[in-house]
Amino acid sequence: MSRTHVYGRGTIPARLLTGERLIQVLDVKAEDVYRDREPNRRALVDLGGARTVLAVPLLKDEAVLGFINVYRQEVRSFSDKQIALLKNFAAQAVIAIENARLINETREALEQQTATAEVLGVINSSPGELTPVFDAMLEKAMHLCGAAFGQLATFDGERFRTAATQGVPAAFAEYRRNNPPNYGLGTTPARILQGERVICTEDLKAEYAYESGEPNRKALVDLGGARSAVIVALRKEDEILGFIEFYRQEVQPFSDKQVSVLENFAAQAEIAIENARLLDEIRQRQAELRVTFDNMADGVVMFDEHLRLAAWNRNFQEMLDVADAVLAERPSYADYLRLLAERGEFGTVDVEAELSRRLEHMDQEFRSERTRPDGRVIEVRRNAVPDGGFVLIYSDITERKRSEAEIRAARDAAQAAYDDLKKAQASLIQAQKMAALGQLTAGIAHEIKNPLNFINNFAGLSVELLDELKESATPAIAMLDEGTRAEIDDTIEMLTGNLEKIVEHGQRADGIVKSMLEHSRGVTSERRKVDLNNLVEEALNLTYHGARAQDQNFNITLEREYDRNIGEIAIIPQEVNRVFINLIGNGFYAAAKRQQESGDASFRPILKVETRDLGQTVEVRIRDNGIGIPGEIKDKLFQPFFTTKPTGEGTGLGLSISYDIVTQQHGGTIEVDSRVGEFTEFRVRIPRSYRATAEAAS
Repeated sequence: MSRTHVYGRGTIPARLLTGERLIQVLDVKAEDVYRDREPNRRALVDLGGARTVLAVPLLKDEAVLGFINVYRQEVRSFSDKQIALLKNFAAQAVIAIENARLINETREALEQQTATAEVLGVINSSPGELTPVFDAMLEKAMHLCGAAFGQLATFDGERFRTAATQGVPAAFAEYRRNNPPNYGLGTTPARILQGERVICTEDLKAEYAYESGEPNRKALVDLGGARSAVIVALRKEDEILGFIEFYRQEVQPFSDKQVSVLENFAAQAEIAIENARLLDEIRQRQAELRVTFDNMADGVVMFDEHLRLAAWNRNFQEMLDVADAVLAERPSYADYLRLLAERGEFGTVDVEAELSRRLEHMDQEFRSERTRPDGRVIEVRRNAVPDGGFVLIYSDITERKRSEAEIRAARDAAQAAYDDLKKAQASLIQAQKMAALGQLTAGIAHEIKNPLNFINNFAGLSVELLDELKESATPAIAMLDEGTRAEIDDTIEMLTGNLEKIVEHGQRADGIVKSMLEHSRGVTSERRKVDLNNLVEEALNLTYHGARAQDQNFNITLEREYDRNIGEIAIIPQEVNRVFINLIGNGFYAAAKRQQESGDASFRPILKVETRDLGQTVEVRIRDNGIGIPGEIKDKLFQPFFTTKPTGEGTGLGLSISYDIVTQQHGGTIEVDSRVGEFTEFRVRIPRSYRATAEAAS
């Protein structure tokens, strides 16, 4: 029963595949298919004894997932109730199949997000150490993509150097150690250096590099057993950092989803390489600063935010003759001053009074001069550190001008290095937030999908049952008076319309859930040509009715100015629709808020939507007369988790996701112009064609 069947003309599977939605054959032995000696039909009748057959397809969005057949071994038709029951079972089977698919997709998404989070954890726990990061990255990627072996190579400006490997066959590894690779025509390194970002090869053995006898390609196939391959370049803007490559030992190309996973890991590798570079720079600057610090003419000592000794230079120790044992204890500022007082540094001044005076206004600059017991006159300056604490600078007055410039340069270098490190850490924290958000989105979408499937399928089934009820009751209804018949017809028509609305909006909700799943997996829906004006109008109506459903008192004047020559453009409709819904919703919110805050009964909220044909690109403008956006926060609008709405009313993700959809997925731009208390206008520009979009994104 597990063998593959060929569906000949007139067979039940062939008829279902051509669009029939219900097949009942009273006697299969009397059909031409049987008389023509079709093998499967002959076996069904002669070996199985089947005579009457009923078949129902398993359908989802007009796509055939399978079918259910039931047979009788005598010639006797199935009743309408039995047919309805079989249809009901078919609907449940479709739900079960869809649930299994969703569970598999959710599991894959969770595995990807978990692997990403684990790699980010390794990056966080190994600052500047690339080997454990690359090893973890290769291990996770090989598992998720089903590869046999792989490697990660970095580029030093002249050659690619192997940084990490996983599962490389011993014979091929030995060859690589004894034979440094060359970059001949058609080889992977050569293609990466020529600018290719992703290289997918179905069969390495069938390529010119192998057939021409290129040594490294021959070794890769003959010694490593590699057949199918995928290579993803590591880049920072136009600079080549290296590449990740994986191989299978059978001819089985890597899927688009697996390539997307590898691109995600490549992005993490680029972050790790950049962080290591920044950390090396910081360490180099620290070493340079230490040398400069120790060779300065001034004595410098630093106290941290807890007012404990944190750092000092050699001249400070020599100038004030402070013992190593004292410095090793890292005394507090108060204990340090008492130590100086005991040695006569402050003369006959009351020590506690001097201590109290110096501890006042620690965030302010302090400057004093005094004569030390050895007769030298020194100047002491105190400068606060931005994150707390302060620096004390001891210098001979004759050296003051030169020393001040050196300290200022050293302090600025340290602050710049510290700022670079904080930025790198912030980027890692943001990546972890987005990974966790993807896991949460996938889970929520899965939980909504199950009840939504039941709603859609049973609403559709109810429409069919209502039609059957109407047909069955027609004789009885005909006997009623005209008014009663009209009332029954109106009721049935109203029920049918309501069910159709349930199906329509259920399918719309299903599309939203699919979009959530696609966003959590880092992939998008299919790109196709759509009428932009219709898409904008749909988003406008949907957002308006949604706002009305939330607040019955909400009202706004909608103005439309559509360019009728704009035609169709190649985009991902669900994603772009999400952008327009978000921008329109923000406009509604801003206009309504201005109406509430102004108290002006004559104020009329207005939102205007305009489309323009700009040749190779199209433009959509969404303008409201709301509260406006202050200039100081415009640069933060598209940052994740930034919102101007009160807690509970906004997540801070809408504009960030919209920006990614327009710029990264479609190669477009999104700009904002606003004046506080007057208006806000968003301008979205999208290239017309997929090719233009790809070129702009690259």
